[in-house]
Amino acid sequence: MAGGKETPRQKMIGMMYLVLTALLALNVSKEILNSFVLINDSLVVTNTNFEGKNGSQYQAFQLALANDQKKVQPWLDKALAVKGASDSLVVHLEGLKQYLIMKTDKLDSVEVNGLIRAVQTAGNDDQKLAAQVLVDSVFSLRNVNSKDNYDIPTNIMIGGDEGNPKDGHYTAKELKAMIDSFRERLVGVIDPSKGGSIVNALQRNFDTETKLRVSEAEFQPWELANFSHIPLAAVVTNLTKIQTDIRNAESDVVKYLYGQVDAGDFKFDTLAAKVIAPNLVFLGDEYSAEIFVAAFSTTQNPSVHIGSKVDTVNNRIIGSVDSTSVQVDRGVGVYKVRASAEGLKEYAGVVKVKTPSGMINSYPFKSEYMVMKSGVVVSPTKMNVLYRGVKNPISISVPGVAPENVQPTLEGGKLSPDSKSGKGNYIAEVAGGSTAKVRVSAKIEGKVRPMGDFEFRVKEVPNPVGTIAGVQEGIVSANRLAAAPTVIPKMENFDFELFFKTTRFDLVYQVGTDLITKNVTGASIPPEALDQIKRLKKGSRVFIENINAVMLDDNKQPAAGVTPKRLAPISLRID
Repeated sequence: MAGGKETPRQKMIGMMYLVLTALLALNVSKEILNSFVLINDSLVVTNTNFEGKNGSQYQAFQLALANDQKKVQPWLDKALAVKGASDSLVVHLEGLKQYLIMKTDKLDSVEVNGLIRAVQTAGNDDQKLAAQVLVDSVFSLRNVNSKDNYDIPTNIMIGGDEGNPKDGHYTAKELKAMIDSFRERLVGVIDPSKGGSIVNALQRNFDTETKLRVSEAEFQPWELANFSHIPLAAVVTNLTKIQTDIRNAESDVVKYLYGQVDAGDFKFDTLAAKVIAPNLVFLGDEYSAEIFVAAFSTTQNPSVHIGSKVDTVNNRIIGSVDSTSVQVDRGVGVYKVRASAEGLKEYAGVVKVKTPSGMINSYPFKSEYMVMKSGVVVSPTKMNVLYRGVKNPISISVPGVAPENVQPTLEGGKLSPDSKSGKGNYIAEVAGGSTAKVRVSAKIEGKVRPMGDFEFRVKEVPNPVGTIAGVQEGIVSANRLAAAPTVIPKMENFDFELFFKTTRFDLVYQVGTDLITKNVTGASIPPEALDQIKRLKKGSRVFIENINAVMLDDNKQPAAGVTPKRLAPISLRID
């Protein structure tokens, strides 16, 4: 690197560049970046599901409008404004992702723009669907060749001066301004006294002013932390995650607006079943919903029946009925079910309440929730396998979870924090077995949740190459051999700094008609053998065979649990 005093960030960038260069040399960068492809694909599915869910909310608004236009229209107008703001920002982000992929992968702009125009000018739905399939294939992160490129995305979004990110279309500065405008647009339609939790969530999820921690002691502006010197795969995944946040925020705000239609009209004679539940659960977690009728009696619990569809005219469930999944206490029923598959999950049911006269009143309800995969990124920072006897550095993170709340373990080895590299970095040490598995849990909202597993191959450290007098084989003078008689094992094309020590070898050479073999303990040719080698004729052959070497630990002692290595023979010709 260039001379002069470097800032901590410059040092960090230099180190990242060296590590990335090593990864590219080992041809493992694509394997590491594939984790971003998986997360991005899952987020794309979630975005599609959110669009369907939001569409159902707008349909509910239209039905309410038909019953009471005067009361519903003002709230519907606000909901449609939220939809317009969400659609506009999502479309911009999609265009930005396509632009980054097209420029980074050096796609033919004429051909790509032609495919996009084919979608826009399609004559019918079938033609539009066929054209969209082609566009989706071209811009699928899975099909991108330059996932590991960070120079072009950085230049497009940040420019050459990190201290002054550039202006213009498809830049991080433009995106920041659009997100800020979107946040304020949604906050503006909410009454803080009624939707304070939603306002707080919007401020938190779309905060672009607070600097983000990038190391133990360094914080960066939002633009640099998300888009500066970040590989294309990570940049695209970040943008897709922002789209998910937008659709989720749209859902929460529209749901709040729909709730305001009847907020001031509650009367005891208009009892209705209510469901309080999260909009989003992770795959494998438990979905929990509170189901009750407003204005209930503490001495008379209702009964709650669950099904897939409900007949709201006759207040009964259509099809099979589940009356055991809901536990009722003090008028509130809690429905719990394991989230076993991704996607939008819908359910319906009936709450039955006994009146003082003994009659049974039934109150139908419908609800839904989204199931998505938890995101976890486990990356070996040196290479794509774990080596026995080596302190393998690994970085582990869960999107949206602070590093101190991530709880990883290593099945088949030992995992400990890497204090030198900061939070989220660990040292993995493995012994036997052919695989090791990192299991990651995270503490979210006071509960420890499993977030996923990541399996590594376990390998022996490759054999070093034996050298003597600075050569591996070939011509060497007797004097040079006498000056450097030690057999030194050296690692070639390996990304760890490891040291080996020769423990024994066989020295073979010919004196006259006699073939002499000496079994040497240690690392150096003994003096008496060197005296004989000095008297050999030019062109004589000397062989060093059966070389045994042991790997050394940090204390320069033989590493525990690592098998001694047998090195390839060294063949010399005396000059």
